Amino acid sequence: MMIKWPKVSFILLTLNGGEGVRNCLESVKSQIYSTNLIDVVVVDNGSTDESVNIARKFGARVFLHPEGGLYSNWVKGLHKVQGEFVFYLEQDIVLRGRNFIKSMIKPLLDDDRLVATFTKEYPHKNMHWVPRFLSYHYCQCDPLLEFLFLPVEKTFIETKKNYIVCKYEDKKIPPAARMFYRIKYLKKTPNWTTKDYFDHDFIINCVRSGYPYFAYVPEPGYYHYHATNFRHLLQKRVRNMGMHYFPEYGKYHYTILDTHNKYEVFKLILFVIYANLFLPAAIRGFIRFLKHKDWALLMEPIVTISVTDILLYTFIKNKTGRKFLTDSMASFIR
Repeated sequence: MMIKWPKVSFILLTLNGGEGVRNCLESVKSQIYSTNLIDVVVVDNGSTDESVNIARKFGARVFLHPEGGLYSNWVKGLHKVQGEFVFYLEQDIVLRGRNFIKSMIKPLLDDDRLVATFTKEYPHKNMHWVPRFLSYHYCQCDPLLEFLFLPVEKTFIETKKNYIVCKYEDKKIPPAARMFYRIKYLKKTPNWTTKDYFDHDFIINCVRSGYPYFAYVPEPGYYHYHATNFRHLLQKRVRNMGMHYFPEYGKYHYTILDTHNKYEVFKLILFVIYANLFLPAAIRGFIRFLKHKDWALLMEPIVTISVTDILLYTFIKNKTGRKFLTDSMASFIR
């Protein structure tokens, strides 16, 4: 039976993305999918380069919101979409292959339980070693985040052709938050009326609204040129901590670490020790190098100790961070 493919939307947030915007939109335009069924919404945060002109040349509907922030602009874009399904892009992302849309949408057409599908991030030979190293984790987690987040495999409940059905529980969710969402279901959750977007709370709101089913679709994938060098990665990790965590401690439903859970706090302490021993991470990196034949994986001990210690230092330096640490230690001592 011939599939009737639906209209889909992409939201792309831009800020002086330049050639990154071009590469991203070229990967969307090259999809084997009817062009009149692809809706691209670009929300620009005040670019002074050619980002807006590039987006318009690709036929995107562009909205200028220089006063907005990352999360509020995503919400603005969400209410501009025309498709039945929506995927959130960034200006440093390139879709992998020409069947990305069909591969991601097919499970949603097959299974009405699913609120969204997600895929994995792949390494590419033209990447700097930093995003290449990160991309050997399906969601570009560094070793610290990989340790803290719930493994996606723990949510698997059913294997189907080309995808795996996952069932999430409240607050027990894997790290992947970039998803192809079903708009019809989003409208029945608090996500549709929120003025601010936080990726993992977005998922929790779906779960709490009766939509706990997601699908992991490994094959399509995308390339995420997340950091231009190692210093840039560390800056992003510190920035994300300042943007996403310190101002919001206790505000959101989701937290990567429960400070009242003695077991979780103890595990984090053990990881800090592990990271600073250096040798165990070096052994893990060498094993991964033998498996994937990419020298970037030999940088595992450097990435592990640097990210862990710079975030620990950032917590100690920040008032909210210190409260987090004291809450954690109080829970551990009790």
